[in-house]
Amino acid sequence: MRSDSYVRKDGIYHRFDVRSKLVFTIAMTAAVFFIAHLWFLYLLAASLFLFSVIENGWKKSTGSMLLILPMIIIMFIFMPLGYRNGTALLMAGSFTVLTKEALDNFLLIAGRFINISLLFSLLVQTSRSEEILLALEWFRLPPSAAMVLSIASRFIPELAATFHQIRESQSLRLPSPDEEGQRRRPFASILPSLVSAVVSALRSIPLTAGAIDLRGYGRKEKRTHYKILENRGKNLFTHFAVSLSIALIIFMLGRLL
Repeated sequence: MRSDSYVRKDGIYHRFDVRSKLVFTIAMTAAVFFIAHLWFLYLLAASLFLFSVIENGWKKSTGSMLLILPMIIIMFIFMPLGYRNGTALLMAGSFTVLTKEALDNFLLIAGRFINISLLFSLLVQTSRSEEILLALEWFRLPPSAAMVLSIASRFIPELAATFHQIRESQSLRLPSPDEEGQRRRPFASILPSLVSAVVSALRSIPLTAGAIDLRGYGRKEKRTHYKILENRGKNLFTHFAVSLSIALIIFMLGRLL
């Protein structure tokens, strides 16, 4: 909650009501799992990425993709190990390295993961954190659960930003003679930055806990709000209708094509 991923823009999605954006994100996430063809799944991912570039800029959009790249690489490395039978695509002697079934399963799961990541990135980059919390409570979600979801959606980007800042600051200092050999070992050079990022995350626990306590979570008194969501009336209904219509169209196309 100390770091906000919100991007100050005046795009179409920025002007949408945050409640309709929550409905759109959840409905589109469900629709992604009903898409049967890989080409349509990745066409949707490309469309969401292009929309993200229009709304938030190239740097923010590519940054969101770089955050999930390590997970996709790990999936690509380990997922074929679970599919040993089938049509072999890559062999190492008598050992089957990659099968067609393993590749198809990886592309399916990776495509869904990319789409869902882009949807949630659009949500947190076009909506203020306090608006997301108020929208979750508007849907009758308990305040404690709303806080957990909000922190979870922002902790990873914040930690990643801290890691990059540490890497940049460490690259400015001259390496010692003992560190010269680490240029050939990239993983060993990343370790100090990774440890520093973990220490920074651990040190932020008291500050985050204090911020949560100041917001009144865990107390029995009825909570008050400094800011409330506007009652947009017909505009809110229109935003809900548009969000659900787009998700329904994607669902129908994913089932029919």
